[in-house]
Amino acid sequence: MSQSMPPSDSLAEGSVESHPFLNKPGTKIQGLFDEIAPRYDLLNRILSFNIDVWWRKRAVRSLRLKPGDKILDACCGTGDLSMAALTAEPGIDVVGSDFSLQMLLNGDRKRRYKSGIERGPKLIQADTLNLPFQDDTFDGAMVAFGMRNVSDLPAALRELSRVMKPGGRLMILEFTPMTHRWLRPFSDWYQGKILPLLGNLLSGSRVKAYSYLDESVKDWPDGDRFAEIIRATPFHAVRWRSLFPGNVAVHEAVNG
Repeated sequence: MSQSMPPSDSLAEGSVESHPFLNKPGTKIQGLFDEIAPRYDLLNRILSFNIDVWWRKRAVRSLRLKPGDKILDACCGTGDLSMAALTAEPGIDVVGSDFSLQMLLNGDRKRRYKSGIERGPKLIQADTLNLPFQDDTFDGAMVAFGMRNVSDLPAALRELSRVMKPGGRLMILEFTPMTHRWLRPFSDWYQGKILPLLGNLLSGSRVKAYSYLDESVKDWPDGDRFAEIIRATPFHAVRWRSLFPGNVAVHEAVNG
């Protein structure tokens, strides 16, 4: 079981240095998400003005789900993407994996009380860099707002490829630099100033989790560069598109 980080790891108020977790040390990132798990879903809705729900609904279309498919939701957090996929196609099986036990426990409680879905995803604790599945297990895989938290991006993509069947579809939903020029100043101000301030305050995070999340977005490659990284792995037929208001991208690829 992962542990929350001690107060000594906190980022000092007003510091202009990078967040100490930006190099993504595994156990500390795990502890960071354990710490913010109780209010994670609520803050997602508040800080995104509830548009994150719509992003997930649009993103799962990329998988072209059909009854009987077995889908992996890697870095699944509390399972919001898993639930969106099951809502879109109730006849699939979804396995959600995440290295944060507290995220999974909150997701399990949510799954048991979620209406409109006959059965929820199976949630297991696992590291995306070392997934406990045999080769060619899944018909598809998806990740929402989690790939930028892995310490080795190409290795994580190769591991997803390994557990997917040849021809399986991959979908990654992630933040990207704002594509609308006239919205970018507001987006940069909100994401860089308001979101970390409110997120850290409302979550009560001792390690300034929402400062890390903001900096991890800024450190993330743009849509074209991320597509190149995916093409350097066993995936092909890579394409991407941005979603309104332009600060989120959906990347699609085919395995093998």
